[in-house]
Order: sequence, then C-alpha cells, then structure tokens
Amino acid sequence: SSGINAEWPLRPGDMMSQLSSKAPLDTKIDFAFKIYDFNGDGQICDKDLEKVLLFLIQPAVTGSTLNSQERGQVVANKSSRDPENGPVKKELSKEETNLVARNVIKEMDMDDDGSISYLDFKHGMSKLNGFEESFKVTL
Repeated sequence: SSGINAEWPLRPGDMMSQLSSKAPLDTKIDFAFKIYDFNGDGQICDKDLEKVLLFLIQPAVTGSTLNSQERGQVVANKSSRDPENGPVKKELSKEETNLVARNVIKEMDMDDDGSISYLDFKHGMSKLNGFEESFKVTL
C-alpha cells in the first residue's frame, strides 16, 4: 500500500478541493504523489519521472506545449514527428531526462531501493520550502 487515502482518478470537484489553498499539507502531498506516480504502482521510478519531466518541463524548455496527440505519444513512449520536417525537438534528450530522474531519486530515496516510495516522497515534500503554499489552484 502506498499510504494514499483517496481513489484515483479523482472527480473534478475532489481535485479542486485537494488543490485549494486551504487543503492540508498531507492532502496536497497525496495528490502530488499520484501525479508523479505515472504508472500507478505506488512507487515513483525513473520512468515515471522521465514522463513527468516531458509534461512539466517541456513548455519551459521549448516555449511550446505538447498537443493531445503528442501527449499520447509520450505516454506510449513514442517520439513526436512532423510529417513534413521529420523529428520535432520538443523534449530533452534521453540522457538529460534520465540524469534528472536519477538525481531526483538519489535525493529523495531514503531507503536506497532505487525508487521513491510514498513515505520517501512525503518526507521530501514536507521539507520542501514553499510546497504547501505553491501547490494550489487559484480561480
């Protein structure tokens, strides 16, 4: 068991309550863990982090966002391609994403099992300055 107490996927109203500025820290950590545990196995591994990087970092790196077809390709581990121009560079290199993923795991993996458990994640997030205040949606 991962220690998470809510069902996934969440209904939109549940998601908004978890992203509320008034949501308790543990609720926000639970929700954030589910986002990072891309494959839903209760552990955050390097492959989970590599996929999350594509969704979270790519707009900042490339100045563009992935469309729904490209997001589907990321989930399916396929490269984005432009039919007229060949491969589209909308991602970090495999080496770059793997390096970031390994470093994140190295920093957060308290029991040295090669992945981030829910307890590892909770410990790391509770010590992260500003997480509780910044992990919210303001309407």
